[in-house]
Amino acid sequence: MVSVRPAATDDLAALITLDAIAARDAVKRADIADWIAQGQCHVAGDGTPVGYLALTRSFFRSPFIEMLQVATSARRQGIGRLLIEHCIALTAPSEKLWTSTNQSNTPMQALLAQLGFVRAGVFEHLDPGDPELIYLRWPRARAPA
Repeated sequence: MVSVRPAATDDLAALITLDAIAARDAVKRADIADWIAQGQCHVAGDGTPVGYLALTRSFFRSPFIEMLQVATSARRQGIGRLLIEHCIALTAPSEKLWTSTNQSNTPMQALLAQLGFVRAGVFEHLDPGDPELIYLRWPRARAPA
């Protein structure tokens, strides 16, 4: 059974290994280290991490899933769902939960829809030719009419 827990400093090397961008990008490695240091990083795995998620308040001070990464070998096994459900549980019933994904990432878009997220907007020009889609999960205490 895979569980989710707060990331520890000792997890950093494993998270860099499972994240193809972090393996070659010093800025991404520093981001992961910062998320861990600030208590914003959560890992999934029953020993060695197979996925991680950063839950920040970087989007208009609201909870924002800033990064979700699952090891290539562990994809399509429910790890991403488990991590997002963990964040939903951590979010106050009165808070909106935000995230984003590239337009090309159709598996993430499908997962977000299954978990009650709705598309709320788009950012152009972050990744050339691949717009960033913004998603919102309405507070559990209320949703729009």
